[in-house]
Amino acid sequence: MGSIPGDAPDIPLLEWMRPYLRHCGVSRRKAWKIQGRKLLDFLVVSIDEGLGRFTVAGKTYEAKTGDLFWIPPDTFHEMEGFAPDMLVSYIHFDLIYRRPISHWDFSIPGGTLDLSEFAPLMHPPLPPGPLGELCGRIRSPAGGRLAQRIHEACAEATMGQPYAALRVSGILTDLVAQLLRDRARGPEGSSQAPGLEKAAARLQSECQREVPMAEVAALAGLSVSHFRKLFHEWFGMPPREYHRRARIQRAKGFMAENRLNLTEIADQLGFANVHSFSRAFRECEGMSPAAWRRFGKPQVRVEGRERPYAG
Repeated sequence: MGSIPGDAPDIPLLEWMRPYLRHCGVSRRKAWKIQGRKLLDFLVVSIDEGLGRFTVAGKTYEAKTGDLFWIPPDTFHEMEGFAPDMLVSYIHFDLIYRRPISHWDFSIPGGTLDLSEFAPLMHPPLPPGPLGELCGRIRSPAGGRLAQRIHEACAEATMGQPYAALRVSGILTDLVAQLLRDRARGPEGSSQAPGLEKAAARLQSECQREVPMAEVAALAGLSVSHFRKLFHEWFGMPPREYHRRARIQRAKGFMAENRLNLTEIADQLGFANVHSFSRAFRECEGMSPAAWRRFGKPQVRVEGRERPYAG
């Protein structure tokens, strides 16, 4: 018999990997510290702003803006953010979904090292492969893209749209695929990756206004035409579309906070008016922003959410 069409080294991951998000948040914290502990599930933390010190599996890292930390289950870790403050986004999740075992819901405080009483809830060991080797600080040429995916997962979980669990699972699968792709490429990755990531960070941080493409291309050290080509290859979409999606993602964050009305959000993000904002949002999300906001019923714990949780 011939080989299975499309068979590849990553195909076995599809046989068992079913990510399930349990708890997430995006929070700005003043000087903080979590004493050494172990967890039952996976934890990924993105340092969006600030400095700190993280220890994972016996190795200590000076954490800074742009760093990403991957902490496997039953792994000792300690986390500290320095003054004046740190902006972090994080997700607690299972890679192997087990119904109903995966549906536990409580926090493990700092100082907890003995998890024997929770043994049935511990995430099972991963099959052999590169995914089981991820631990500690992750160096990725696509760091900005990974942080964005974490924010997207948090926004989806916060608003809890219909079938949000499927959307979040897909986002986490994409995040894992990017991490493994980076490992396969080696430590250098694409020689143009740092410049492209810097350009993407500019498009994301200034999503509330139109950014001249010549300025963004200059950040990557490329001509506009070459920049557009390489950006599309690296991020899977043109830079203008990336900028538009970052703007809509920011809008979803504002709606999740539930403090601004749609007209105020449109103004904050540089849209000509609320109708222009609604049209762009519908093109990206398939529904109006009013409908997106109205249907939210979160099924997981989300830090900082003002509305009561469902369930």
